[in-house]
Amino acid sequence: MQQPARPGPADLDARVAALEREVAQLKEAVVSHADVDRAVGVLVGVAHLSPVCAFEVLRQVSQRTNVKLRRVAILIVRWAQSGVLPAKVRLELNRQLCARSDAWGPGAGRGHGTPPASPTGR
Repeated sequence: MQQPARPGPADLDARVAALEREVAQLKEAVVSHADVDRAVGVLVGVAHLSPVCAFEVLRQVSQRTNVKLRRVAILIVRWAQSGVLPAKVRLELNRQLCARSDAWGPGAGRGHGTPPASPTGR
C-alpha cells in the first residue's frame, strides 16, 4: 500500500499563512463582539430595553444609516461617555427607541422623543 505524500515546505507555509489569517479574523471578531456587547449594555441601561431588543436597535440603526454594526456600537459607547453622537446615528437611534418604548415618545420629558445628551446626563 502506498502512503500519501507528505506535504512539502510550500504546502506547510500556505497552511500556516491560512491559519494565521483565521486567527486574526477570530481575534477581530472577539473585539467586535465586545464592542457590541458594551453598546447593548448602554441601551439596556439608558432605554430600559431587553438585551435582545437593544441588539435589534443597534442592528436597525446600522442598517438604516449604512454604518457598520461595530462602528455604531463604538459610537453609542462614546455617546455614553461624552454625550456626542453623529446626527444621522442620533436620529435613527431616536426613531428606533421611539418605536420600542413609550419612555422615548413625545411628552416623555426628554425633549419630545430625543434621547438625553448622554446617559450620564451631561
